[in-house]
Amino acid sequence: MSCLEGVLSLDVVRSAFGFIVFTALLCSWALTFSVGGERLFGPVWDQLVMYNLADRLGLTTWS
Repeated sequence: MSCLEGVLSLDVVRSAFGFIVFTALLCSWALTFSVGGERLFGPVWDQLVMYNLADRLGLTTWS
């Protein structure tokens, strides 16, 4: 039983680490938009925004 508890605790630690990394990435993405990406990145911001990238690649049209 103690071996099973060790495996479960390792899974919990890995899951918690993944959640912390995901939360940090999500918060940094949200902070970028709240502060203003154009002020942070300058003219490159237009190329980084996903809807501009999708439009450039032709992914936003139905035909």
